[in-house]
Amino acid sequence: MKINKFIIFTLIVILFSLFSLSISQTNDVKTDDEEFINYDGGSEAPEDKIPPTSTDNKTPSTPKKPNNWIMESCFILLIIGYVANYFIGAKANRQLIQLWGSKLQPVFMANFSKTGNRGEFTILKVNPSSYSFIATGRNNCFGLQATLDLKKRHDLFSLLLDFIGYGNPDRMTIEIAMNKENMDPLVFALVKTKALKKFKSDNDDIDLFCSRYTGSSINTLSNSFGVLCDTDILPSLLLRQQEIQAINQHENYIECMHFSDHSLINPKYPKALKFVFKIPKSSEMDKLVLLTRMAIHYIDTVANLELPKNYKAKADKLRDKAKENIEKQAQLERQEEIQKKKFEKKLKEKEAIGKLTPEQQRKRDEKEYQKQLKKRTSGGKTKVILG
Repeated sequence: MKINKFIIFTLIVILFSLFSLSISQTNDVKTDDEEFINYDGGSEAPEDKIPPTSTDNKTPSTPKKPNNWIMESCFILLIIGYVANYFIGAKANRQLIQLWGSKLQPVFMANFSKTGNRGEFTILKVNPSSYSFIATGRNNCFGLQATLDLKKRHDLFSLLLDFIGYGNPDRMTIEIAMNKENMDPLVFALVKTKALKKFKSDNDDIDLFCSRYTGSSINTLSNSFGVLCDTDILPSLLLRQQEIQAINQHENYIECMHFSDHSLINPKYPKALKFVFKIPKSSEMDKLVLLTRMAIHYIDTVANLELPKNYKAKADKLRDKAKENIEKQAQLERQEEIQKKKFEKKLKEKEAIGKLTPEQQRKRDEKEYQKQLKKRTSGGKTKVILG
């Protein structure tokens, strides 16, 4: 990372120097207007000093164009810097992934029977800044997927944004698909306080079922976190003192924890756990090891959690109400679609009528009249009264 910053700093200094040199050379090319001033105070030169008109056919000299080598040098330097940074940045990300694998391999192998896709510990490369890891073979869950989204160190422009403070941190997302039969109905989330509103709007299950919890069970939790849940009993069951202590000690690296029986991560696995952690620097990678152990620990905690009957009934009632509202909304949408199609059909008919000739329109009106007359008389016999 230090090498990447050195490349950026060097490029900025060189480009700025070349740009300054280009401006100074441009300013040096000026016409000396004083050569044409009449020092006698007149605005015109005396007649005897006017040079005779030459009759020779000489081509007038054209001013030399300024040399563009500075601009070309800037572009060449930029290309060289981009290519060099690509290989250096990609290598830096690979080294970080190798360190991540060496630290976390024992943790995954101790908790899952299969780690990777080929019968051995393998990390899949999606692109130079994104990697994926899968582990399966454990009680209470179908499997675990870890996604590593690193800084785009291979991209010079992304690195420039990071250099001025607008880049994203290295991030690890752990998603765990739970067994359907081993998880009571619950929705729970621990999120940074500043991100509570956005998190709720981005997750339908949180928006449907949850409200913010401010009870006594989280008095010792850091103020930088907020808790959202569908039943008030969940914080006391999921955030015991041991977990709260670990969360407080690593609050700078935890972005969110999200447990749900209505997860939208994968429709095939509606019950899921999700953790988003920032990846610390290489010297503090052991902190990520502890957080990963905590995430795996929650698999059994959530699977073995049994809601009291009254809280479970409340959770089921919330889901039944949500299901009813979704069905009503779907019915309204179907009706709106039907009305929309009817309106479009009538609109097309009006457009078609407008394109008819007077003779075609007369025949159509006559046909429509006969059709309406037939409808009125088809309901029963016509009674004729003679006066």
